[in-house]
Amino acid sequence: MPQDRSELILSLFQESNALLRGHFKLTSGKHSEWYFEKIKLIERPLVLEKIIDLLVEQIRQDNLAFDYVISPAYGGIAIGFLAALKLNKLFAFSQRADEKMTIRSGFSGLDKSRAIIVEDIVTTGGSIREVLHCLHQKEVEVAEIYCLVDRSGGEVLFEGQPARSLLSLKVEAFEPEACPLCQQNLPLIKPGASDKK
Repeated sequence: MPQDRSELILSLFQESNALLRGHFKLTSGKHSEWYFEKIKLIERPLVLEKIIDLLVEQIRQDNLAFDYVISPAYGGIAIGFLAALKLNKLFAFSQRADEKMTIRSGFSGLDKSRAIIVEDIVTTGGSIREVLHCLHQKEVEVAEIYCLVDRSGGEVLFEGQPARSLLSLKVEAFEPEACPLCQQNLPLIKPGASDKK
């Protein structure tokens, strides 16, 4: 990703108050000083659309053949849906039921199709791995994985490759027992709602 485009993505997050600093518990269970609050983007459709336009541009440049855009609930739904709309593709989403990721029922044409996964933020890649497992069960071929922000700086791999991201940067995430923010007794905030316990 060109540096100027990365800077634009970062500025759009900042403009939306979607880049927060503090002491956060991430969906992965790890702690971090920085949190990308994608719900702030979803609150601002015009800003989100600017970001999705950049994502769609990247997907088009990759020139892949696929039928579906798949995103995990909840934050990924608006992002994936808007990308599918602009790409003129079918859309489906996964969600957690009884703490297990499943593909939402009712998507009748998904089995044995070809798809891309569109996610919001990658930290450990756990949600994407769960989606990959669901899609493999339905014999869906995954052409590529995309995300808005890769907090691992490309270190998290999926079947040997990092996700294609609009913004890739290394943001430290700590195990709770080794978290320097906990050692400073800073209040812990758990934002978001992925239904992952």
